[in-house]
Amino acid sequence: LGDSPCGASIQGVDLRSPIPAEVAEDLRGALNEHGLLVIKGQKLQASSVLRATSIFGSPIPAAGQPSPVAIYRVLDRDPQPRGADFWHSDNSYNPTPGGPTALYGVKIPVDSDGTPLGDTLFVDAERAAVELPAELRQCLTGLSATHNMAYNGGVPLPEYTSGEWAEEPDAVHPILRRNPLSGREALFVSPAYVRDVIGLTKIESKRILTKIYKHLFQDRYIYRHRWQAGDFIVWDNGRLLHRATTLDMPAGAERVML
Repeated sequence: LGDSPCGASIQGVDLRSPIPAEVAEDLRGALNEHGLLVIKGQKLQASSVLRATSIFGSPIPAAGQPSPVAIYRVLDRDPQPRGADFWHSDNSYNPTPGGPTALYGVKIPVDSDGTPLGDTLFVDAERAAVELPAELRQCLTGLSATHNMAYNGGVPLPEYTSGEWAEEPDAVHPILRRNPLSGREALFVSPAYVRDVIGLTKIESKRILTKIYKHLFQDRYIYRHRWQAGDFIVWDNGRLLHRATTLDMPAGAERVML
């Protein structure tokens, strides 16, 4: 994907058809190597999105969704920031964090000059871990952090404050975590869900998380995906953090994903 730190564009694959076993194996290998795959020009229904997603693991519903394939429609959305609006790794707040996530672009809005709206940003936490300054790496070795969906980047969610949702116990994961897919080490913290570093005071936690985020969210580790209708993308949550930009979409702009 050009000069981006992660990701690969896959050509010559039609996801409407069953994928031969050897091709599926190649795709899994490519995901392990690159962390993100972009397959453009697809014409998919929900059933073919489900089949394509199954190449990379057993599909499970996203939080709050009844089935593994759901319609995600954004139009004049509530300005309340939610987890997806902050850098995060899907399901890191669970005892067993998320594996790959897939999304398919059905309808993508554009602005007046034709530029797509509603980009998704990705950051390569494996590469950032490799390039950690030695002093910061020494500080992080052996440390773990608490993850909770209710944290929401420090912005209270009305579902929790009203009592509609009950807060789950924190999940605890190493800050330098071995990615189950690739076997490589990655920085596994996020502004969306990480509250504290275990064993440190609130002030110490904030200080060390600020240092991590300053290193992690450098432009050299970030890839911006500009969606087009027909894009099928899949990424490894053990390697990449991501965030939505749909809060920036103007009134009347509609984006639909599966």
